[in-house]
Amino acid sequence: MKQALYVLILSLLASCALVPDEWYDDSPNTREISGPVRSYSILPPPPETVFDGSETVYRTNYTLNETLVAKVGEPVLRIQAFKKDNFVTHQLILEKPVTVTIEKEEMLLPAKRYPVFGTFEWGAETFYVLPKYKQYYFLVNMKGELQPMYLYEIKNSDKVTIFNDKAKFSPSSARMKMYSFSNQEKIPFTDFEVIYDGVKNNQIVLFYKNAVPGTDGNTGSFDTRGYPADSTMISVEGRLLRVLRADRDQMTYVVIKD
Repeated sequence: MKQALYVLILSLLASCALVPDEWYDDSPNTREISGPVRSYSILPPPPETVFDGSETVYRTNYTLNETLVAKVGEPVLRIQAFKKDNFVTHQLILEKPVTVTIEKEEMLLPAKRYPVFGTFEWGAETFYVLPKYKQYYFLVNMKGELQPMYLYEIKNSDKVTIFNDKAKFSPSSARMKMYSFSNQEKIPFTDFEVIYDGVKNNQIVLFYKNAVPGTDGNTGSFDTRGYPADSTMISVEGRLLRVLRADRDQMTYVVIKD
């Protein structure tokens, strides 16, 4: 009789499923989780800022096929070149506040820009994960639609569990927009100036100034070059110039080829 009683007591104790203490929180915002819980990891977010290519930008003091005049001491050519790196930054934006109701708890998601905390894969679909709000991680699909399922933080763990409870949103049509903005970084790599120095010793004299990029011409190397005074075409740093008139005071010319 005693043995049967002991077996009955042991079977009753074994049927009680205990939930580990780390899944509980003393705060009123913590849900009670009972039974076995499957844990998941939140994957890293995509890069917030993405490189969007480079381009070379030239800044010159001339226009092709336009008649120009340079007096002694004035630039015939001024050419600056920049490498422009383009970057695009993506964030999610909530334009109007949204009330979220889970069971009897109400939370307010304020209208603002939200960085993407991470990504979460469920089935064949990938979701953006918003930064933690209390113990909740809300999900947004690639269309920007807030999802009724949500992730819940497991206490003392870097893992989460998922609840398919229908989180209710007000307004029900709430969605987020992908906000993108671009920025540029200009990196100078060419800066030179060609200055007219008059006609001397039967030569058109040009003064070359190769500046260190980024110093705006204040630092660099210098050189003087001469061309026959009767030249009608001269090549200057890869540019082809037609000389219409050159004397000791000024030169009239046209840049006909870059």
